[in-house]
Amino acid sequence: MAACIDRVMLDFEIPAKFSIVVDGMISDQPGPYTIELTRGFDIESKSSFKEYVSVKRVVISDNTGNEEELSEVSRGIYRTNADGIRGVVGRVYKLRIELLDDRIYESIPDSLMPAGEVERVYHQFVAEKTPEGQTTYGFDVFFDSNAKNLSSYRFLWKFVGTYQIETNPEFFTRSCGESRCPAPLFCSSYVLGPNGLEWVKPCECCTCWVNFFNTLPLVSDNQFNQTGRFIGVKATRVPINQWTFMHKVHAEIQQMSLSRNAFAFWKAIRTQKEAASNIFQPITGKIPSNFIQISGEKGPIEGLFFATSIFKNSVYISRNDISNQSIIPVQQMPFSDSCLKLFPFSTNIKPEYWEE
Repeated sequence: MAACIDRVMLDFEIPAKFSIVVDGMISDQPGPYTIELTRGFDIESKSSFKEYVSVKRVVISDNTGNEEELSEVSRGIYRTNADGIRGVVGRVYKLRIELLDDRIYESIPDSLMPAGEVERVYHQFVAEKTPEGQTTYGFDVFFDSNAKNLSSYRFLWKFVGTYQIETNPEFFTRSCGESRCPAPLFCSSYVLGPNGLEWVKPCECCTCWVNFFNTLPLVSDNQFNQTGRFIGVKATRVPINQWTFMHKVHAEIQQMSLSRNAFAFWKAIRTQKEAASNIFQPITGKIPSNFIQISGEKGPIEGLFFATSIFKNSVYISRNDISNQSIIPVQQMPFSDSCLKLFPFSTNIKPEYWEE
């Protein structure tokens, strides 16, 4: 098989006003809720790192008169109070953003609808050969869910996996001349004394719980579903390696209700992600935004703010679910670094749902 691509350069006018990109939501789960504001960038740019943007005000409000101004916890990241505004099924929510150059944007009001329920989460062991002849192992995670008595079957499903890992930051070393010398990290339990490593306090970066997620947005096929049930939906594949199954994996499915506008946004995101890896499917057009400009000199805005109800269900995948545990790779040398540094989306605080 072969394919060729002819690149077509379209001369779009770059707006004088920078575009702002919004990412955030409110739900019926306990807060705080976070809104991220970043600067848009030219698709031809060599740098595509997020550049966070500070603004004058960010406010979430509902149709009953409740509102809360969010606090900027770091540049471009705004958060509600833990005991502040909270989503309620049946209410309508919007986000107001006031920029430093006097531009003001508001999201289209979004109704918070019920989420139905996730009936069960289950898994299936898989073994596949790579083109190089190597065998990879993992678990495919599936779920069954329904809309209960709802007339709308628009849902976004999110997979959140969690596993526990241990590292040995007391064995960290630094370069000293032509060799390396012991330099236990400050977050470890040890310091370097005259007789070697000396225990001084409990370790703060030896044990972590790491989260990982599905790479593609999972959205319901509202167009063809007439029963309100979704059976055998594959959420993701959990790889078997020395980290994920050092202990076990907590596999959680979150079913999130979507309004028509939010559903169109996430559907477009999925379509574009699938098209990017398919030579036979062209990338579709612009991702829809649900913001309108209220005042100020005209300037672009992208992204989404939506309201959602969330129903969660989960299952543990343990080492005992692997019939031949010899396929779990063994780490020969300890990782001599902070588990908080080595793994993104990690925390040293044990989650409330984690069972020993």
